[in-house]
Amino acid sequence: MKKLALTILLFLLVVLAACNLPGGGAAPTEEQPDAVFTHMAQTVAAELTRVAGQASPTISAPLIPTTTFTPPSTHTFPSPPTNTPIPCLAVGYNDATIDVTVPDNTIMAPGQAFTKTWRLTNIGTCTWNSSYQLVFDHGDPMGVANTYAQPLTTGTVSPGQTVDVSVNLTAPAVSGTYTGYWRFRDPNGVYFGIGGAGTWIVKIKVVNTVVVTLTPVVGESGTIRADGGPWPDYTAGESNADITKTVQTYLAYNIAGIPAGSTITEAKFDFTDYITVGSPFNLGPLNAYVADYGATLDMADFVVGFPPGNIADWGSTAALNVVEASNELKAAIQSKIGTSRLILRLQFAGSNMDAVKDRVTFTHPSLIVTYTTP
Repeated sequence: MKKLALTILLFLLVVLAACNLPGGGAAPTEEQPDAVFTHMAQTVAAELTRVAGQASPTISAPLIPTTTFTPPSTHTFPSPPTNTPIPCLAVGYNDATIDVTVPDNTIMAPGQAFTKTWRLTNIGTCTWNSSYQLVFDHGDPMGVANTYAQPLTTGTVSPGQTVDVSVNLTAPAVSGTYTGYWRFRDPNGVYFGIGGAGTWIVKIKVVNTVVVTLTPVVGESGTIRADGGPWPDYTAGESNADITKTVQTYLAYNIAGIPAGSTITEAKFDFTDYITVGSPFNLGPLNAYVADYGATLDMADFVVGFPPGNIADWGSTAALNVVEASNELKAAIQSKIGTSRLILRLQFAGSNMDAVKDRVTFTHPSLIVTYTTP
């Protein structure tokens, strides 16, 4: 459109110029210069208005959506791990094997001597030798001086090797729980232990340990059969050639002297003092049962048959000759603590029906009981 307007403007200027040139014909009417220019301006303005009316309407450019540019997030990569240098002095261990002897809370008698052994590993970079020491650090020394020290090893322990380290100690004389803490010391006097400067321990419980020998209570113990008794001896088996007359012996032990709250740590049968008639072990094993009856023993306490549920048995005279510890006997006595009696019944497992007297008679059927007081 601008090109068209310029063309028209130039055309009008040429026409106007031609009108003012000299030439033949009628003399033109003289106009004032201002009027000429005013006329020219009006003509140009009119023409521009006409051309503008013919021009196409203005088309607005479509809006271009504006988007905000978001730079991609910066990914932060983790820093490479820092290699921690392995120290010269370090001690490692395995939870399951560190206590070779005397695990924590081991029960000891007053004044009992014992050896504590730890199994430890050199996880540092320096080799241990006899110049390194095992030293008491603090707590309960248990028979050694507060400044006690001994060589850690008589040889060498290279990095990665495991060594058993032992120290001889003595339990205190007074009941209680005692704990001692120990470490290593290098030739320069630097202390080290588990986890660097940590310690490892000896922990024991000292209790008053009592050993008693129990024998049957006279008048409450004895022998009975289905049709007779009691007799004051302690016999089990066949009473005579009549195989229907088997006998059982009952042994009442007084446990009232064991204080309530005590712990039975060991119980043994000592049935080594006896005599035999015939071949009693042809009747089967001799069984021991926990029994119960009133203040006196009588025929009503006889047990018919050969029931199960025994807590001990002996299959030969050789077995009777052994003083044998029994966990079942220990549990039976423990269950009766706080009462006055533990009663056992002895009987063979059967009869051989040979019409021959087969029996064993005990002279001093004893129980050896070890217990600790609270």
